[in-house]
Amino acid sequence: MQQNYDDNFLARWMAGELTASELVEFQKSEDYVEYAKIIDTLDTASFSEPNLEANYAAFQEKIQNESKSKTIEETPSKVKRLIPRWAYAAAAACVLLFVGYTFMFQETIYTTEIAEQTEFKLPDDSEVRLNADSEINFTKFNWENNRTLSLKGEAFFKVKKGATFTVHSNQGEVTVLGTQFSVNSRVDVYMVKCYEGKVQVQLENNKTFILTKGKAITLQKGKLEEYTIFESTPEWLSDESSFYNIHIKEVVAELERQYGIKITGKEHLKDVYFSGRFTHENINQAVKTVFKAMKIPYTITQEKTIEIRPH
Repeated sequence: MQQNYDDNFLARWMAGELTASELVEFQKSEDYVEYAKIIDTLDTASFSEPNLEANYAAFQEKIQNESKSKTIEETPSKVKRLIPRWAYAAAAACVLLFVGYTFMFQETIYTTEIAEQTEFKLPDDSEVRLNADSEINFTKFNWENNRTLSLKGEAFFKVKKGATFTVHSNQGEVTVLGTQFSVNSRVDVYMVKCYEGKVQVQLENNKTFILTKGKAITLQKGKLEEYTIFESTPEWLSDESSFYNIHIKEVVAELERQYGIKITGKEHLKDVYFSGRFTHENINQAVKTVFKAMKIPYTITQEKTIEIRPH
């Protein structure tokens, strides 16, 4: 007895959710070969940017053309039944909906390499500047109502007023409505600075802070520090890295990120903190600014390689 397969059954088949017995029974049916041809046709189609209506219309035309070319073969013993048109449409609709769903919810990712910065706009025209060796990812779908992104590294944001804007990272979460701020989320340091408006910072331990213009916090080695800043934008936007009481290992790591150099012997660094800045435009000057000020002995062993010597 020939079984009729509804939309739910076809959707489960395409998602690979049929039981072993259901799949075996389906493969024995007269309809299986025709359904498989439909899916093969869709699998080889090229979707640069899915247009569901156009794709569905094209598929319907293909069904009609194929139906016209088919004839009903009659024999004294049986009549071979053509698959109903609704079955083709159901299979096509399921696949096209799956493609559309995937397209809508795919992530947009921006990354920077060592010694590189990039800037871009979000779907609401909020502006982002991404510092070296950093990554941001978000979903464009329903952005106006769900302005949420994830950050690894450091970025500066100029946020347009609108729905709540949230920056997730491993160490904490920053929430604003419309303002200018920066977030630095590295392995050993988490830093948030507010340049305009007001931001809310929630740390991993659920502690919450409100930062207004000119205020900043830094979390490193489990120690939280609140302080005042005087610059109107991050200094790395003007090719300088600035630090306020930051552990020397993070300062050395920033030298590596901004110049693409390798610094060895970090185990010789003392447990000290650095306040100051270095330029992104002159490697010799930048290294001297940090190492001379902190009395760190070093040797330039070869191009773009520096060795820190024991004190």
